[in-house]
Amino acid sequence: MRPEQRLQRLSDSVYVIPGRTNTGVLVIDGRECVIIDTGIDEDSGRRIFNTVKSLGLGIRAIVNTHHHADHIGGNALIIKRSGAIAYATPEDRPFIERPVLEPLYLFGAFPPRSLRTKLLEAEGVPVRDLEELRGEVGFDVVPLPGHTMGMVGISMGKVLFTADSFFPMQVIQRYGVPYHLNVGLALESLRKLLDLVGKYDYVVPAHGGVLRPQEAVDVINANVNAITRLRDLILNNVSDSMVLEELVVRLLSLLGVGIDSPHNYLLNRSAILSYITWLADDGLLSISVVGNRLVVSRPRR
Repeated sequence: MRPEQRLQRLSDSVYVIPGRTNTGVLVIDGRECVIIDTGIDEDSGRRIFNTVKSLGLGIRAIVNTHHHADHIGGNALIIKRSGAIAYATPEDRPFIERPVLEPLYLFGAFPPRSLRTKLLEAEGVPVRDLEELRGEVGFDVVPLPGHTMGMVGISMGKVLFTADSFFPMQVIQRYGVPYHLNVGLALESLRKLLDLVGKYDYVVPAHGGVLRPQEAVDVINANVNAITRLRDLILNNVSDSMVLEELVVRLLSLLGVGIDSPHNYLLNRSAILSYITWLADDGLLSISVVGNRLVVSRPRR
């Protein structure tokens, strides 16, 4: 398949390169562009670079919507080949410069080599504050925290890139635990998007196909419902108190989630812990230590 056949043109100045992680291409002056996210590895970066080259464009900058490995894995190759500068928010910037921080916080200590793969840890690159670029080119930054603390969407004209603020229906149906670091903030971002997407002709999630506004509303509502269901499921399974790790295993079983690797377990565990934090901060659960084990309980009234 030729590079130009991989492109989806949404307007005179906005393209999408579809993939496991969708990449945005924002044409700035007819000669240069800004790339939104770069996929999971060097192969992704090479495909993006060659596709942009087929348009006759130089790459001026990379905007990473957030720090997860499947969004920054092509950074290093594209920067080496084009001289582009990478940009991100202050919250996510350290993780892009030092990607070992992602498996580190998931594991809770310096991670073993088995976790230091491209699935969790990309090659680090220097990163500048996204605000520096925002004033130079014609796109807007839409804060969408929750999936990570500093995640953003990017809009240009009538196209909105929504990063990992929501996930396709098939992901919700298959996994049941959409990953968010702060699920309370993620829910606020979803509600914000429900009010926002109608202003655009196209909505581009990081994963899945390009959506029209009403299609996006339907998928966003499915994500909201999935979050609400999991919150209720957790509350219904902590009748008195429960060891944290036993609760994680029970919830994964109830959701029909099969764990096939340590990194998948850690991601699902982290997602569930986000709900426990949310419920604890709302006063519906408490966290304590009993018999040298972390226990989740319903507070006594």
